[in-house]
Amino acid sequence: MDPIVIVVAAVFAVFLFVQVHTHWRIGMFFIIAAGFLQDPFRKLVPGEPVAISAIVGVVMLFVWGMGFGQFGRHAQVMSVGVHHPSVVRAFAFFGAVVFLQAMVTLLSYGSLPLAGIGLIAYLSPLPAIWVGWWFCRTDKDYLQLALTYVAFAVAVATTVFLSWQGGAEWALLKQVGDQADILVFYGDAGIITMHTGLMRAPEVTAWHLGAATCIAIVLATLRPTAVKAAALAFIIAFLIAAIYLTGRRKALGMIVVFTGLLIVLLQFSRHRDARSTAIALLGVAAAAVGAASFLSDSLADGAGFRAYSERGDSAVGDAWERFYSLGISSIGWAIDAAGFFGAGAGVVSQGGQHFGSDENLVGAGEGGLAKIIIELGVPGLVVVAWVLTVLVRTVRRLLAFADQSRAQAVVVTNALSAFLVTNMILFVTASQVFGDPFVLILLGILFGALLATPRLLASTRAVAPAQGAIPAAPALSTARFGKLQG
Repeated sequence: MDPIVIVVAAVFAVFLFVQVHTHWRIGMFFIIAAGFLQDPFRKLVPGEPVAISAIVGVVMLFVWGMGFGQFGRHAQVMSVGVHHPSVVRAFAFFGAVVFLQAMVTLLSYGSLPLAGIGLIAYLSPLPAIWVGWWFCRTDKDYLQLALTYVAFAVAVATTVFLSWQGGAEWALLKQVGDQADILVFYGDAGIITMHTGLMRAPEVTAWHLGAATCIAIVLATLRPTAVKAAALAFIIAFLIAAIYLTGRRKALGMIVVFTGLLIVLLQFSRHRDARSTAIALLGVAAAAVGAASFLSDSLADGAGFRAYSERGDSAVGDAWERFYSLGISSIGWAIDAAGFFGAGAGVVSQGGQHFGSDENLVGAGEGGLAKIIIELGVPGLVVVAWVLTVLVRTVRRLLAFADQSRAQAVVVTNALSAFLVTNMILFVTASQVFGDPFVLILLGILFGALLATPRLLASTRAVAPAQGAIPAAPALSTARFGKLQG
């Protein structure tokens, strides 16, 4: 291993231990920082070792372990299984299926790294759920998590613009791999270069910028003021313009689907302020689109931005064709390619081609349903459907519970639900980015945050929960959690 990697890793590990050992909740910000900084670090290390992209997973596991250790005798009270037992049972059964298929990979291909990739691709969000569940206690925790992530994403967007303005050859801004640039051909727009900024690939960059845009849209609806709305409208426009420069249209589709889903969920909410929030959300979306259009037109004048905007504007029009061709219609040929019981976990996951995967299957898992069938088989797809059914029931109870809370809790609960559903839809059409450990860990944290949203009502005790809603147990009170987690 390169000496610089050893030195930097040792210094980071000592600093992380000192900080998290005294106050484990700081570890959440280390997870986000590690996720964003591991890619530029990998670019600067000779050989660009793949193992560096797993740093965020190591940090997350360390934070999880430190948090669990500090709970002591309260660990049972803090258990997700106590409050959401059906979710834990579903994930435990799913984990067993993935482990079994990883053993199939090991026996069929004789590659331990390939089996490990399969385990990471499916199971890395699970411990992250606990971290998100433990971290989120009050409004302030949700806000800190959102602002930290958006701040890092804005920094990444800035580097995308730097790359576009001539910095694409800088070591920090190049894509990881043998090719310095990836070219996209798009009709009359000609050839455009995908810019990646600090992240290792345009696909990863675009996903994070899209996720940050969704979060910024939600932040603009929480206790809005004129100054706050104007600042967030500019940030949203800036992030969207940077997504155009990545050349990846799916992130734009993510923003559209998320906004539409959130508006629909708020319209169906029984909370008295939900519909007014939905109207405010429409206003934020309209303002953001206007600002993004103005910024795009400004950049297009003599700056070569028009080719990017033309490609990006086609995202919505091509969405259904892509969803059908890579999603629904991929089921049949996935079964033909891998058989009824699948070929094993990891064989078409991101990075599997470097560790002995079947060349005939590499690239066949671009669609999420095809990936699940090829790796876990039809029985695995059935298990995934069952897990989703359990999750949908849980989310429905969470949404019903949020209807009795304050408007801010309603927005947060519905926004997290809409974002997770949006990414399920995105996974069906394009699964590659969901092989990235940081993306998976972030989704796990957000799902844990969703499971923790009843605490937003427990902190104020506004009203009593209705029958069938998830109860705000005494263990979820702000004072008790302050003692356990603070």
